[in-house]
Order: sequence, then structure tokens, then C-alpha cells
Amino acid sequence: MLDKELPKELFDDERLKAEYERLKALNSGVLEISEEESDELRMAILNEMEESSPFRVEDFAETLDKELGVFKKGEKYDFVRDLKDAYASSLERTTNEKILDTIPVHAFWDIKVPIGQEQQSIMNPYNPFRKYHTTSFFDAREYEEYMDRRTLKKNLRDGVSTYRRY
Repeated sequence: MLDKELPKELFDDERLKAEYERLKALNSGVLEISEEESDELRMAILNEMEESSPFRVEDFAETLDKELGVFKKGEKYDFVRDLKDAYASSLERTTNEKILDTIPVHAFWDIKVPIGQEQQSIMNPYNPFRKYHTTSFFDAREYEEYMDRRTLKKNLRDGVSTYRRY
């Protein structure tokens, strides 16, 4: 809201000063009390509220005990049962499982997955139980290069083309 939208009476200094003096005169009768007297006053107000209230403090305390209480009526604290309750979830699992849970997963990666490149083995891609289908080492390398160019869809060969196959 802009100042020009507010009524002009709000900006009248003489009227505001008169209102301030009137409120100041009304508040001049406020009692100043010490800290001890304020505590007594609070206690008196609380006692009066307690007497005039339709609710009883005992009923409220009973409801709190029922909803938030740790022990049921007549039940006492038992240290052994408390320990059993506290460690019941951890006792369900074996010690071996707990120890393995403390080891991070990446510690097992070198066991599950070999680190480094796969070792190439010359194997016939059509029938692994037969001899390799090329006649010499150089023939096998030429065939592998050809297959790599096919998977990359590159038609790069001296004197042939530099365009990709699609």
C-alpha cells in the first residue's frame, strides 16, 4: 500500500501526539512489582485458573501417563529386560553378517569383477571348439580390424572411401 492511499488523519502530527499522551496517562497506573512478587502473582493466577477450570490436573496427568508413560501401572524397571529389548534387533543377525556389513561394497569389486582389460583369447567366433578360421596371425588381425570397422560403421580403407555406413 502506498502512502498516498492512506487516509490523511494518519499523518496529522498534532493528533498523534495527543493520542500518545492519552495512552501514556492511561498506562501510568501500572503497578511495578519485584521478581518475587511476580512469581507469587503467577502462582495465584495459575491456582485461580486451576480452580475455575472444568478439567482436573489428575485426569490430565493420568492421560499423559497412559499415552506417554514408559511403564504400565504396577510395572517396575528391569535392567535385564531393558538390555534384551535394546539389543533384540541386533541379536537377530549373526556375527558374520554384522562383520560383513561393516566392510564397504567396493572392497569386493576386485573379487567379483576383474580389474583391468580383458585378456583376449583367439577363439573361433562361429564354433569355439574348432580351430580359428584364419590361416595366419596377420590374416587374423586383418579380420579383426575388418570386424571392428563393421561395428563402428566406418568404411576406412586405403583407396576405398571415408564415408560412414548407415
